[in-house]
Amino acid sequence: MKKIKGQKGLSLVEVTIMLLVLMLLTSVLAPSMWDFIHDAQWVKVKEDCEAIGISFTRMTRDIGPCLRFTNASACNLAGRVDVLISTGLTATVNTTSGYAENFSGYTVAMTTTNWNDTSNRDTMENQFVRNTPAYKTPFGNYNPGDVPVGPLFGLGWRGAYLAPPIGPDPWGTAYYVNSGFNAVATDATGTGEGSPDWWWERDVICITAGPNQTLDSPIAGTGTGNSAGTYRHKDDFVFVISGSGK
Repeated sequence: MKKIKGQKGLSLVEVTIMLLVLMLLTSVLAPSMWDFIHDAQWVKVKEDCEAIGISFTRMTRDIGPCLRFTNASACNLAGRVDVLISTGLTATVNTTSGYAENFSGYTVAMTTTNWNDTSNRDTMENQFVRNTPAYKTPFGNYNPGDVPVGPLFGLGWRGAYLAPPIGPDPWGTAYYVNSGFNAVATDATGTGEGSPDWWWERDVICITAGPNQTLDSPIAGTGTGNSAGTYRHKDDFVFVISGSGK
């Protein structure tokens, strides 16, 4: 190879200086890049929960407040969907610090949780996309005995309300919605909140477990009854779909 006159390679000292400069730039820029990625993850969570919340609101406007496993079932404790879950890994639930709750039926007790109880849970795709419960559609037969659904009374399921797949969050875990708090079961018992002649003083929320993949947040706050509310804890993200007084 012909050598160009005056050309020479880099010395060891020059190479060392260049490497040191690159290392310095990397150490300065790496935290900024991580902050950018971290912020982008939370923006995605917010946008996902907003989309889920809008879909939930639109669907319950069309079919009524009670999500059910089948359209033929009544809005009772067995037929009502208490939890909606997206695709993704099942979240761990914090049961060691009093944060987890049992919100099945008509009671709310900070003892156990049913976030991951498959007997009262359905997927968002079944409800928002596939209409697996076979809710009546605008072209189906409408039963006058059904629950009124507001200004669009009788129109029924008009989805799909979201494009699949729904979820997971940026850390691979599913999104959850406590849909049971949107309607009191017809066979609920007891007095006050959660009884058929009352309503829930609990928020309907979209929640994700965050980077630690553990649901830590109580949904009844630190009070009871009228003083209850949603209390975000640790790195959970909580989006309120509808407020208390349902």
